[in-house]
Amino acid sequence: MAVIKVWCLPKLSERKLRKIHKSIVKSVERVKELGLKGEESMTVLFPKDAMKYGLGTEIIIEVTGLPAGSWAIYSQLAENVGLGVKKFFSKTKVGCSVSPYDPGQVLWSSN
Repeated sequence: MAVIKVWCLPKLSERKLRKIHKSIVKSVERVKELGLKGEESMTVLFPKDAMKYGLGTEIIIEVTGLPAGSWAIYSQLAENVGLGVKKFFSKTKVGCSVSPYDPGQVLWSSN
């Protein structure tokens, strides 16, 4: 299961977070090669940052737990998700890193 974590967001309303969430899901779905459809195929998290200083000046997105794919696919995913968040924060630096699933990692899921 893909897990997407969005760090360093400024304080936002629940409504705005839902819009960002939908944008991220659509951004992932546009990379057809991954075969991910709908929010059931991924988890999008907005963790609270312990330090409030600087929030909203740079947003960091981490994507992990992906199905097998090529670096070209992962690169397209990083761009899609980054732009899907950037559209809400025109003056903010946004970065997205993709860490594909490594079969050497231990993973357990109840699904």
